[in-house]
Amino acid sequence: MNKKCFCCFNNMNKNDSDDELLQDWMDFRFEKLESNLTDEDRKHALKYDTFCEKLLDVIPDKDSDYVSDILDDFREEILNYCIYWNEKYYKCGFSDCIKLQEMK
Repeated sequence: MNKKCFCCFNNMNKNDSDDELLQDWMDFRFEKLESNLTDEDRKHALKYDTFCEKLLDVIPDKDSDYVSDILDDFREEILNYCIYWNEKYYKCGFSDCIKLQEMK
C-alpha cells in the first residue's frame, strides 16, 4: 500500500489525487478488515461454493460443465457488483467526512 500522509485530507477535493488517496484508503481498510474477521463475520460469509456444489449435484453430468461455467461467470458478476457499489458507497462517505472536516 502506498502510505500517504493523512494530513493530505486538507487538500481533498482540491486536486486530482483524490481518487488515488481514496483508493489507498480502501486498500488499507480491506487489508485491515480481511485480517480481523470475527466469528460473527464468518457466520455471515457467502457460502457460494456450497451452493454451487449442491446445484451441480442435481445437474446431469452432460450439462455440468456448462452450468459450472455459468456459475463461474455469475460469481464474477456478483463480486464485481459488490465491489463497485461498496467502493462507491465508502468513497462517498469518506468524501463527505472530509468535507465536514473542511467546514470546521
